[in-house]
Amino acid sequence: MAIRRSSKILVAAGLLLIVAAAVLRFVIVPSVAKLPDNLDVTNRFEGTGTLLNPAALQAGDIANVIATGVPVSIDRHTYVSSTDGDTAITHDDLTVNAPDGVSLPTNHTYAVDRTTMESAPAPAGIEVEPHTGITIGLPIDPDPETSYGLYDFATRTTVPMNYIGSDTISGRDVLRYTIDATGPLADPAVLGALPPALPKAQLAQLAPALPAEVLAELTPEILAALPDPVPFTYTAITKFELVLDKKLGTPIDGSIDQQVIANVAANGQTISLVPALALATTLTADSIAAAADTAASTSRLLTIASLIVPIALVVLGIGLIALGFVRRRPKTATQTSAPGEELVTTP
Repeated sequence: MAIRRSSKILVAAGLLLIVAAAVLRFVIVPSVAKLPDNLDVTNRFEGTGTLLNPAALQAGDIANVIATGVPVSIDRHTYVSSTDGDTAITHDDLTVNAPDGVSLPTNHTYAVDRTTMESAPAPAGIEVEPHTGITIGLPIDPDPETSYGLYDFATRTTVPMNYIGSDTISGRDVLRYTIDATGPLADPAVLGALPPALPKAQLAQLAPALPAEVLAELTPEILAALPDPVPFTYTAITKFELVLDKKLGTPIDGSIDQQVIANVAANGQTISLVPALALATTLTADSIAAAADTAASTSRLLTIASLIVPIALVVLGIGLIALGFVRRRPKTATQTSAPGEELVTTP
């Protein structure tokens, strides 16, 4: 008996296509479905703020010490500078902008696991900010049932991300989270822009601008007992709303509401004076649209690579195998093969 050689070739080719589909779906796609090494995005938040003017404070210009209702913006530049296997060196640079050329940058560098988006050991020779938790986004296919933590750079602590539900924004399915972080201000960039102390005489001049409830605590007797100059501490109170793509875990929308409160210590207690910095901002419509467009195009590529192409390869492979079996018609050795075909004699 003889079997057509072409049937064996068709079956082998079909099997190879099925194997290729499995390798693509379960090996290649997972290896690339992670934080890309060319990430480079800039988002803008806009809103209003309260700003402490250190120059006016030092000059005793009480009328201009605190500016409220000032238009402000926050430019957030997030990018990857290098990768080492599954570790990415990511940068999260935020700059607060206000009128008259006021600019307050605070830059952060992290070592991030490209798959889990949690912290990772930094490669040798690279200095990063130690952290735990999420910094720039969730992993691909985030699970709403998972308790994620967000690293708050203002306090350098990790706080829970509270899942509040799903939604749709600009055609993308999203997950909504709220985050509340409160603690001593630990961001050196912001601390460096605020006065560490104030002469007692200037604090006394500032008293008329303080809220009544603060003056009730900061009595003349307590003020007189304070050291000169009066040292300040600062408390950061931040409320984030994060809206993240349900498929990719990337930011689509959000808001930042932050206050930095100036405090003095007196009689064993902390007296909160005034906000040295207060921001109430939301992501702009242009940034939302750009984030949604990027998420849509990236998601399409992942769907093609992880679903459409593997299915097409499997279907084609099964078709070739079926065709091979159909053509697997045994013939006697005395029969003449078709032109271009050889007969393989079977036992």
